[in-house]
Amino acid sequence: MIFIKIRTIPSVKLIKLFITMVMLNLLLACSTFQQTVPLNKTWTTTWATATEDIRKGFWMSKGHFPPKPLKNDTLRMFMRTSIGGDVLRVKFSNAFGKHPVTIQHAHIAMADQPHASATNGMIKQATDTALTFSGHAEVVISPGQTLYSDAVDFQLEPLSVVAISLHYGDIDQQPITGHRGARTSSFFAQGNAVSDVAMNGAIKKDIWYTATGIEVQMVDTGKVIVAMGDSITDGNGTQYNYHTRWTDYLASRLTKNTTTAQVAMANVGIGGSSSAMGVQRFQRDVLDISSAQWLIVFIGVNDIVYGNNRSAEFVINNHKAMAEKARAKGLKVYGATITPMGKNATAVNEAKRQAVNAWMRTSAVNEGIYDAVVDFDAVARDPKRTTYLLPAYAKDDLHLNITGYKALADSIDLNLFTE
Repeated sequence: MIFIKIRTIPSVKLIKLFITMVMLNLLLACSTFQQTVPLNKTWTTTWATATEDIRKGFWMSKGHFPPKPLKNDTLRMFMRTSIGGDVLRVKFSNAFGKHPVTIQHAHIAMADQPHASATNGMIKQATDTALTFSGHAEVVISPGQTLYSDAVDFQLEPLSVVAISLHYGDIDQQPITGHRGARTSSFFAQGNAVSDVAMNGAIKKDIWYTATGIEVQMVDTGKVIVAMGDSITDGNGTQYNYHTRWTDYLASRLTKNTTTAQVAMANVGIGGSSSAMGVQRFQRDVLDISSAQWLIVFIGVNDIVYGNNRSAEFVINNHKAMAEKARAKGLKVYGATITPMGKNATAVNEAKRQAVNAWMRTSAVNEGIYDAVVDFDAVARDPKRTTYLLPAYAKDDLHLNITGYKALADSIDLNLFTE
């Protein structure tokens, strides 16, 4: 028989050993917890566009249907973002479609040059990144539905131009969800060409379809300025493919300013939009923008010029309605005065414009409807002919050129976006 001598440990030592082991495990657990629990992050819109119903019989849709069937073919679109990030997702919409839209493959890549859409649609091949949807390459977007791609690692520098390439399955030619005022050329190629470096031989058209937003992950709370407007905000008069809307110039200023470098810009202007239309589309185009914090309302000239005798009070009431909706969601709201109308400034029309602008400059601020006023009228008008735009700023009687758009952006106090 073999006897084993067991050496007992005094109870005090045993307790000390137990406590030491517990403390070591707690320290290890805390260390592991610190490494694995992510910081608080939010999705922040770095690019967005207003969503339009491009349908037969609607005057605003004329000439804006796809130039060829999209089914089983590829569409490449170019967008200029505002803030950067290293994780992103893309927003897709079939808001106005009557049947499902199938995307077989979706990719995002850096444009080879900021103005790549002006030439052959070239991308930087090394950045070409596949998007997935719940882990799958293919997704079906139901009528009326908006959805997001999965989060994906992607090194996005501020003010980058990216290309989104979609290889469609089933999709109708009309009605179709898109945006008419892309101001950049999109490329319609045959078959699955999402990873093609260049779009040589593709049909070109200035239009966006299906993609309506790009978002990046930000630590803590993201901050986005949303610009609600008409064709002046949407970029009529800009240099196509060179990203020269007033919101593009403002995004550049924000990025280069230390205290606003992380403030993003979302342009939801629609050519032809009235203030009434702004109210109708407000939820989708403003409140659904991830991390929206400020709103600039620059709209109303179409009500005055083309609105069948709409009154100044009508425009003011729509401004009030948009401001109320924004404030209810915690946004700060800034009104932008209506710029000169040139030959459209009949005595009646000009009286309406002056009434709306006077309300903005006084009552709207005093009554707390607007937090501040951005006086675009004062910037853009010709001091010698105050019903006209400055000649150096004018594309036509209503729209500015790129010099004028830059002047609008340069006039905005960036301190409005630091609170």
